[in-house]
Amino acid sequence: MIPNRSRLPIPQLRASFSSAPLRHRVLIGTVIGLGCLHLGLAIASIQHKSATFDEVAHVTAGYSYWKQNDFRLHPENGNLPQRWLALPLVLCYPSLNFPDLDSDDWRRADLWRLGDEFFHGSGNDVGRMLLTARVSIAIASVALCVLVFFWSRRLFGNVGGLISLVLCAFSPTMLAHGSLATSDLFVTLFFAAAVWSIWELLHRFCFARLFAGVIAVSGLFLCKTSAVLIFPMALLMALISLTPRQKISVTLSRGHHYELTSQWSRRAYGLAVALLIGIVAYSSVWAAYGFRYAASAESTYEFHKFQNVATIAQHSRTVGTTVKWLADHRVLPEAYLYGAAFVAAHEERPAFFNGEYATKGWRSFFPYCLAVKTPLAVFGLLALGMIALPVATTGRDGTSRWTLAYHFVPIAIALTILWSVFLGTQLNIGHRHILPTYPFMFVLAGAAARWCRRETRIAAGTIVLLLIWLVTESLASYPHYLSYFNQLVPRDKAYQHLVDSSLDWGQDLPSLKTWIDANVPDDEPVFLGYFGTASPTYYGIEAEPLPLLDLLAEPLELRSGTYCISATCLQAVYGFAPGRWNRQYEAHYQELNALFASRETAADIELRPQWDALQARRLTTHLRHRDPDDNVGYSILIYRVTADELHAALHGPPAELDDISWALRQVLETQRLGQ
Repeated sequence: MIPNRSRLPIPQLRASFSSAPLRHRVLIGTVIGLGCLHLGLAIASIQHKSATFDEVAHVTAGYSYWKQNDFRLHPENGNLPQRWLALPLVLCYPSLNFPDLDSDDWRRADLWRLGDEFFHGSGNDVGRMLLTARVSIAIASVALCVLVFFWSRRLFGNVGGLISLVLCAFSPTMLAHGSLATSDLFVTLFFAAAVWSIWELLHRFCFARLFAGVIAVSGLFLCKTSAVLIFPMALLMALISLTPRQKISVTLSRGHHYELTSQWSRRAYGLAVALLIGIVAYSSVWAAYGFRYAASAESTYEFHKFQNVATIAQHSRTVGTTVKWLADHRVLPEAYLYGAAFVAAHEERPAFFNGEYATKGWRSFFPYCLAVKTPLAVFGLLALGMIALPVATTGRDGTSRWTLAYHFVPIAIALTILWSVFLGTQLNIGHRHILPTYPFMFVLAGAAARWCRRETRIAAGTIVLLLIWLVTESLASYPHYLSYFNQLVPRDKAYQHLVDSSLDWGQDLPSLKTWIDANVPDDEPVFLGYFGTASPTYYGIEAEPLPLLDLLAEPLELRSGTYCISATCLQAVYGFAPGRWNRQYEAHYQELNALFASRETAADIELRPQWDALQARRLTTHLRHRDPDDNVGYSILIYRVTADELHAALHGPPAELDDISWALRQVLETQRLGQ
């Protein structure tokens, strides 16, 4: 018989805590203190960071939702999170200067140009805007910590709840993304809340649980299109919970308590709750878009890159066909459907992983991200929790063991479905995409508390040491949480393994300014290859840009000096001539070299930006094969390039080609010199 939730035994430790007011107050104080510490660490660490690549887009889009009631910008990243992070700006700074609504950039929804204008060209206070938006996300991150605590506490008692809370509060991943003005943390929060609330509603009904379920599911569908994964999760949870002889408790008010025991009544209950939550969630989506199908009230407008839903649907295969049908029948708002099709159309994107390049991704990418960017202490506590689940018992009849196994079901279902999607996706551009799996792991690790109820001092001591290790490592990583790697990968070599949002998202311009002031003479040239949307000049960085992402309008003259290159630019993931240097690049480079060495006519000027970009790319190809002289925040690599090295990089044999590796060429050259 599957245990009835209303008859679950109360953990002994929880009972002892509830009977001792002082201990209960200490527990509450500890939870509040850890939440405040998490909030403080997140906000303090992010004050030393520039805007990451996507933050400008999120803030600009969210602000336009509130002020313009227009949804053409960035619809693929969720209406709710972008509204949430922009809400403080609307309330605290109502007079911010927004870009001209009569411009072509606005009509064509050129988000990146509009974002740059909003942040850096409209006279707004960038620092205050960014910090205000980030604080709103940090508050949501604290809410996630609290949710993890209460879920774990419900399963494993107060000690289990505190273990899970410490893991969440001091996780470098949570501290990194829990303070960035993006949608990743919001998706994580609402996925965990939706899974838990649905599972609870399948066992006991009360209006508070129903309200939580409605908010969680509605919020999830307003965060990202991956919300559709809640459908198979909910179905599997329902099939497992609505088994014969399982009862559902229904509390309508004080003194009005019922139990649903028949199969018919329990199935009717599940269907009714699903319909109610579904109707509210569906209505919430329309409400978020002003109950208007069109993304804009204007008669003529476009989405960025693609003109309308029908156009982008052609690029997203099965999803596109579905979206096209939904758009034709106006089942959902236009911007919502466009965002879903946009995500599907851009699943194949350039990616870098351990020296390799691909657009279709690798099955091992996300498992590797989990392995190297999660503190080893978390894995240790998770292992102790997994071992504790089958061996822990509270009563002599073993009821607790059965109860824990049964209520581990939603976590197992969520992790199984999420990881099945992650292993099959081709979008391998960042560790942040597996963020929704972390709360479930933190809750599961709370099962390690079962060892503290047994007379096993070694296990209890191990738990304490692992928690101390985690906290110490987290504090030592401050403020570089986004570029955190555990002991499996040296942090100064991390750029050889992962880049983009796993390491370098454009966050370290303030630290770069500090480094340049302390280490570079005023008369020494500084070159910057920056991966990001923040403005280097805003942070006082006077450097010549390298055309590693975009071609330059002005001619570039490479000279000896200090080269500051973002890890993502160094690995040539995006921009002109991406990937490894190959024979096609080399042939084009040598052709342009000969052209500009002999003459430079008006007709050749059009080719100059390509030549400059190839020179910069050939130089970074050379620099990839030697250690940097320093680094800033582990995301920006510093190279002091002499005239001789520059000449060798630009005019010597290329550092790599597709047909022969640089390492093998070095071996052959060494043998030749030895002879």
